[in-house]
Amino acid sequence: MRGFEGVCQLYVGDPAVAHDQFAALAGALRAPRQKVQRIIVTTDQALARIQLGEPRAAADLLHECVTAASATGGRVPLIRLRRARQELRPWRRENFVADLDDHLMEALGR
Repeated sequence: MRGFEGVCQLYVGDPAVAHDQFAALAGALRAPRQKVQRIIVTTDQALARIQLGEPRAAADLLHECVTAASATGGRVPLIRLRRARQELRPWRRENFVADLDDHLMEALGR
């Protein structure tokens, strides 16, 4: 339920509240079978960081998600990663986004 509340806060509420909810939920999702859900939640946390004006911190979180998604696969995590990367377009010329793009291509490019 906390993930749904976080998504609601992300899109129609307060991104700071969303970030904290996602961070708490990601911390609770530690079982191996919860890895895909943790990727989704952490990607949403990165979106909250972008909305908070912290694109570099968002990219750091997304690196973790790329690494995990390459190990687990799954359509939903990849969709979330794509959405988050699209939100980083205003910073596309920054090195931290280029590094993320390289990581995405190395890990997930097929």
